Amino acid sequence: GGPLFSEILKNWKEESDKKIIQSQIVSFYFKLFENLKDNQVIQRSMDIIKQDMFQKFLNGSSEKLEDFKRLIQIPVD
Repeated sequence: GGPLFSEILKNWKEESDKKIIQSQIVSFYFKLFENLKDNQVIQRSMDIIKQDMFQKFLNGSSEKLEDFKRLIQIPVD
């Protein structure tokens, strides 16, 4: 077990590098939330994580959140 991304983040030392990997982590969580949105057992926990991510990674900006959601919905072939 252990924290999911701790080992990965240790390898990314530069601040600009950390921002890149953090954006990928946020993207991972958005996909996870989408896949588990109908699971009522863990809904409260997911809502808490979403709110924390919204504040920490998107600075509480609804516009940034919407931009990020649109970006991760773009299909890649």
